[in-house]
Amino acid sequence: MTDRLVRNILRLVLSVGAMLLCMASPGRAQDAGTIAGVVVDAGSRVPVPSAQVQIVGTTRGVVTGEDGRFRISGVRPGTYQVRVLRLGYQASAQTVTVSSGATADVTFSLAQAAVSLEQVVTTATGEAERKREIGSAVATLQPAEAQITAAQNVSQLLTGKVAGVDVQQASGTVGGGSRVRIRGATSVSLTNEPLIVVDGIRFGNPVAQSNTTGSTTIGVGGQVPSRFNDINPEDIETIEVLKGPAAAAQYGTAAANGVIQVTTKRGRSGKPRWTTFAEGGTIKDVTSYPANYLRTTATSTATTAPFTGTRCTLDSQTRGLCTQAPDSNFVFNPLVSHSPFINGKRGAYGASVTGGSDQVNYYVSGNFDKQQGVFTSSLDQRASGRANVSAQLRDNWNLQIGSSYLSDHLRLPQNDNNTLGIVSAGLLGAARDNPVTLGYLSGATPEQIYNINTRQDLNRFESTVNTAYQPLNWLTATVVAGLDYLNRWDNELVPPNKVAFGSLPDGQRTSNPYSIYNYTANGTLSASFTPFAGIKSTTKVSSLFNKELVRGTLAFGAKLLGGTESLAGASARFSVNEVNTDNKTISRLIREDLAWRDRVFVSGALRNDKNSAFGQDFGSINYPSITASWVVNEEDFFPKQPYFSSLRLRAANGKSGQKPNFRDAITFFNAQTVTVAGVDVPGITVGGTGNPNLRPEKSKETELGFDAGFFDERIGLEVTHYNKRTDDLLIAVPLPPSLGLTTTQFQNLGAASNIGWEYLLNARVVDMQRVGFDFSITSSTNNNKLLTLGFLPTGDPVPPIVVNTQQQHRAGVPLGSYFQRSYTFKDTNGDGIIARSEITLSDTSVYLGNPLPTHQFGFTPTLTLNKMFTISAFFDHKGGYKLFDNTRRFRCTFFNCPEAYDKTQPLADQAAAVAASALGTDAGYIEDATFTKLRELTFTVQSPEALTRAVGHAMSFSITGRNLKTWTDYKGFDPEINSTPGANFSTSDFLTLPPTRNWTARFTINF
Repeated sequence: MTDRLVRNILRLVLSVGAMLLCMASPGRAQDAGTIAGVVVDAGSRVPVPSAQVQIVGTTRGVVTGEDGRFRISGVRPGTYQVRVLRLGYQASAQTVTVSSGATADVTFSLAQAAVSLEQVVTTATGEAERKREIGSAVATLQPAEAQITAAQNVSQLLTGKVAGVDVQQASGTVGGGSRVRIRGATSVSLTNEPLIVVDGIRFGNPVAQSNTTGSTTIGVGGQVPSRFNDINPEDIETIEVLKGPAAAAQYGTAAANGVIQVTTKRGRSGKPRWTTFAEGGTIKDVTSYPANYLRTTATSTATTAPFTGTRCTLDSQTRGLCTQAPDSNFVFNPLVSHSPFINGKRGAYGASVTGGSDQVNYYVSGNFDKQQGVFTSSLDQRASGRANVSAQLRDNWNLQIGSSYLSDHLRLPQNDNNTLGIVSAGLLGAARDNPVTLGYLSGATPEQIYNINTRQDLNRFESTVNTAYQPLNWLTATVVAGLDYLNRWDNELVPPNKVAFGSLPDGQRTSNPYSIYNYTANGTLSASFTPFAGIKSTTKVSSLFNKELVRGTLAFGAKLLGGTESLAGASARFSVNEVNTDNKTISRLIREDLAWRDRVFVSGALRNDKNSAFGQDFGSINYPSITASWVVNEEDFFPKQPYFSSLRLRAANGKSGQKPNFRDAITFFNAQTVTVAGVDVPGITVGGTGNPNLRPEKSKETELGFDAGFFDERIGLEVTHYNKRTDDLLIAVPLPPSLGLTTTQFQNLGAASNIGWEYLLNARVVDMQRVGFDFSITSSTNNNKLLTLGFLPTGDPVPPIVVNTQQQHRAGVPLGSYFQRSYTFKDTNGDGIIARSEITLSDTSVYLGNPLPTHQFGFTPTLTLNKMFTISAFFDHKGGYKLFDNTRRFRCTFFNCPEAYDKTQPLADQAAAVAASALGTDAGYIEDATFTKLRELTFTVQSPEALTRAVGHAMSFSITGRNLKTWTDYKGFDPEINSTPGANFSTSDFLTLPPTRNWTARFTINF
């Protein structure tokens, strides 16, 4: 049924697209005229592509082609204001008079600007407004080709590029996901991931391993696939980040964690313009893995035979339990001697074409990408395509339809918190070689582990319709609707007699097909009028609908018949389950915008949401917002000085929320087999204790800031301060066992805050004919704090919530903070060994640090020579946070690390090992993770203008490196590692494959 639905939608989209293309030359009114022209750079006079040309006050607009030219036909005679906008340039506007049957030619010269107030931002209802009209901070990223080459997916594209956005690259696993946080974390129990919107419709972005809300249902130790990275970077025109409730209030019960809006590329009128590219590169693991160590009580010179004697650690030696024999130091590294690593590679190629007439234009693309990771079992192969068609059906009615398709085949390796992990088995293995086990833990050699075939195969289809109709010059109707459909198949095969661990020799099969639907429909009426001279009033009324539907089946069977690969070959341990979730949101929105002389803007809005996950006794919720923006430099009193060329002041206050998860508010039951009189009969147990009064979590934010330009806009500075508070946090409150229910029930009790600063500095230092140099700096701070967990009915505070053995939610400190018993140590007897008796523990657990960065810094310099050669780099810094190095801790508790045996090792490392293995505290492994990375380095060569004119093709070649150098005091493999990126707060370096070093070459031809 789902395949038929997708085919029908595709057929409809293609049919509508074909119909619109046939309308390329429709009959027009006899009195219509045309506006045509070119947009050029004011300094160099070269054409400016991708500039937005708009007829102010209408729905008419086009995008300039590669030659900077544009054409708007079918314009009724009259006088219009035409405005041109382009990111990185000052806006330009001219008054144009259109005559019947004539063409009005106009040339626009755009001056470059480090601060651009005229760029267009998409609203929650699918409309567009200029940045100068918005009182909140909205970050806009327009990816350049070099950036796309360096960042091979969307999450890498965002890493470090936007102030206040923390993207954690968790591992080097191909196809693995990242943890994204905007202005810190807000929720204890619900997701902290941002809302993703693509071309106006919601784009499902589940994370973690979960049967209902995750991105996968099969675990491989910690890493999970990324749905955010399903977006093809090649198709992206802009990425807009609405960072908090002040900016995202109009998204209501989904925007407490911020919103990432992606706009894909659109067509441009004119002859077809093609872009083709091919990429190839290497993926390499450059980590130096430590060897396994052992000291015994007996001397042995053998290298492969089992050791004689017993293990003798420094701890045992100080307690008089053993004496290390001479020449009993065994050192072996399975990951080096029997390396599982290969040199990975990446290949990609694609093409796109844009063109069309004045009435109908199109953008069509296709891409193929294949990555082989550093393990044989790490693979990702995907093919994608997109078709966007824009049509001017009448002079007051436009229509945009878009459709994309992705086919992805991902194989994930076993790793992280996994006995059969490839890295895990090596780091926790033996200190001596063995011809059978090769020194790997439990004899799980890489060749055996590779027989575990864990895959995810998916087909993702996205369809959007966006139309605007202006029946009267003061009234505009806008409709945005679409579907994001994901057909996902999580599957795993373990062939019989291939993996000698536990019951795996029996063989087993897991098959979990899912169909996930995300529907979006928004309608808006916008009325504009001028009540007084210089004042413009715009009133908008919207109705919005969203539906998320999940349908899944989970099936498992074991004892496979040899040679079979499906559940049909299983004969034992059968398990089956079914998942059905349905969540709906119905919203109403009213908004009033006031503009005075196009320089002072005040906007107020109120959104009302009703969601099916709310408690049955809770009705709906309101989310108000108000913003103000003042372009001060356009006032007469502003000093006209080149060193201080522009200033905008802005302020915003708004609320947004986050709905409870499916079934959090209702009591439900699980099936349970009960034996009655020797016969199995169906029974039930309580699966969850609902709360009919459950409300959404509510976030309120106040934001103040300014944008300033200096030295004729050569330097631009944006500064923002935010203060966000989240109330009604869902807290799992303990229930008395006597009730016969579940152990906890969700209640709205907690509160948390995030306070911080954000900075963006853009500078054009040198802008000469032969030499250009510019740089960009992003910086941000975040102070996160859990204010309260609430109170129990007894009046006592809710006790701290344990995230894991090392992390807790406690009032007064950041969410998910590290807590352990601290210790001090001293080598009292001077023997160079730290004994248990020389370590002093604190009486209770104490706060040891924050798992999220408190400050970030990014620096991107770019040097251009002769307009042909470009060298750019990106330095990324994060600091003020800790990371639990569970890899070192586990190796030492397995007695595999040198500090467990060798008295020449640092005393601090010896103390950490003894404290963890003998005294029960991991405080010594919770380390400062501050780092600075040379994240990207790119060299690009453009074809000379003379050659481009001669052959008719523009060409470029670039080479990009990623993760090239790290400066840090962190003792583990990499300070960005996270073995559980899909988890809300659990953060540790736990036997995880570190981020890899990648080099990519790209060749592009435009013609």
